[in-house]
Amino acid sequence: MSQGSDSPAKASDMPILRKAKTVLRISYTLPFVLASLTGVAFGLTKADNLVLGILIVSDVFVLSLFANLSNDYFDHKSGADKTRFSNDDPEFREAAWKIMGNKVYWEGNSFDIGYLSEGTGKIILALLASVAVGIGVPIMLLGGWIVIPLGLIGLFLSYFYTAPPLNLGARGLGELDVLASFTCMSFFSYFIVHPVFDLEMLIISLAVGISVFMMRLVDEMTGYQAHVAAKEKDLCVLLGLEGAVRLESYVLVAFYVVVGSLLLFNLTYLMLFLTLVSAFKIVKSLGDKQDRFRFVRPVFETLKVAIGTEILVILALSTQIVLTYL
Repeated sequence: MSQGSDSPAKASDMPILRKAKTVLRISYTLPFVLASLTGVAFGLTKADNLVLGILIVSDVFVLSLFANLSNDYFDHKSGADKTRFSNDDPEFREAAWKIMGNKVYWEGNSFDIGYLSEGTGKIILALLASVAVGIGVPIMLLGGWIVIPLGLIGLFLSYFYTAPPLNLGARGLGELDVLASFTCMSFFSYFIVHPVFDLEMLIISLAVGISVFMMRLVDEMTGYQAHVAAKEKDLCVLLGLEGAVRLESYVLVAFYVVVGSLLLFNLTYLMLFLTLVSAFKIVKSLGDKQDRFRFVRPVFETLKVAIGTEILVILALSTQIVLTYL
């Protein structure tokens, strides 16, 4: 397998910056940060608290780094990721890299491929946790005591996705954990800025959560054999690949029903239907049983739906603000 700019690099010849990006999985923080931004953006339409909003998004960014690295650590301990990549033939991996691109393709667990030792990983996790707590202090001072229970709920959902003794991701609850995590991330970010229940914001949060749920479900399809070998019971293992494909289609329909309901509040949410282009590509790819890469091709498209939904929500809210001044 070639090691030029058009193929994944070996650990030994990877530049330091790229290695750091792989270890911290910077690109994987984007759905977290944007989910938080949807809540903060909506909150700022109700209350003038920009400093608090900035602090919330910053803390979510740090916590997303912590969640991703801790998930890598516990998957390393269980051997799930090592099994996943040892089962891939080099030609398949290189082709998958070309399909998804270096911004999306995951080159492997940092602990398994030698980028991090367990000791170094623990130190980084401790530092990230300390920074998150440090940012959380002014958030609590500005947002009040409600920050504590909301933060603990978010930490529980993200940490115990792979951490023992719960390891929700291996017990058939991982996908629901992702749905709940991103729904809460969006809604809690709003609620801390403006602590008043809002149905419109709840629907926005649900749309965000469902979009990331769909992304996670497709990602699990690409690692199906490894999850079976590791005796993990995620939805793909429980339902089988074809059952998971059907579920993805049903959830897509439900997602656009939720998105459509936002039109009852404001027509600017029509722009969220721009994600339909990627949605059709997802359905088409998953339905092509003759394609060896049928589960790889939709990965980037599900990411586009998730991130696109979050960005378009923010744009819709920004448009609403602008229109109030016209």
